[in-house]
Amino acid sequence: MAKKRRLPQLDEHLDLVPLIDVVFLLLLFFMLCGRLSADQRTEQITVPPTKTAAKFDPKGWERVIINVFGSTQDGKPPRNSIRIGSSKEPAWVTSASDGDERFQGYQKLRTALDKVYDKAEKYADPKTNGVIQLPKVIVEIRADAETEYRVVQEVQQILCDTIDPFNKMLPKAIQPAQMKAFVNIDFTTRKAGEKS
Repeated sequence: MAKKRRLPQLDEHLDLVPLIDVVFLLLLFFMLCGRLSADQRTEQITVPPTKTAAKFDPKGWERVIINVFGSTQDGKPPRNSIRIGSSKEPAWVTSASDGDERFQGYQKLRTALDKVYDKAEKYADPKTNGVIQLPKVIVEIRADAETEYRVVQEVQQILCDTIDPFNKMLPKAIQPAQMKAFVNIDFTTRKAGEKS
C-alpha cells in the first residue's frame, strides 16, 4: 500500500502586518488629499455682488390670499377652483368637469387682480430701471393637496401678467410698462378639505 505523502506547507502563518500598514497609509493619503482639495474648492468659488438686493420690510404692504382648490376624487376628471381670500362667495371654476376648457375662473381672477393693482401703492422695479411699476402687495397662493400643478402654474402666469385669460390663455403681446404684474409671491399648502 502506497503511503500518502503530505505536501509541505510553505507558510502556515499569514502575516497581516504589511496589509494593515498599506491600508493605514492609503487611508492617511486620502484623508490628507481630500482635505486639501476641499480647501482649494472654497477658494475657487466666488459669489458676485448683488446689485438689486435690499432688506425687505413688509410694513405697509397689502396681503392678498388666493386659495386654489382641486378635486380629483372618485375617478372624476379634475375640477379646480380659485377664490380670493376666504369669502363666502362660490369659488371660480377654472376648468369644466367634462374636460372642456373654460377660462372664466382665470378671467375673474385677472379682473380682481387688476382692481387690487389699481388701488395699491406702487414702486419702480429696480431690475427694469423703473419701466415696470410694481404694487406693494404680497400675494400668497394656498393650494390644497388635490390641486393640479398645472393650475398653480397658470395662476402664477396670471399674477405675472404674461398670459391673457381673455384670449385662450395665449401669451400677452403688450409692452412691459403696461403690465400689471405681481412679483412678491408666497406659497403655502394645506390638506384637501382643510379650511382656507
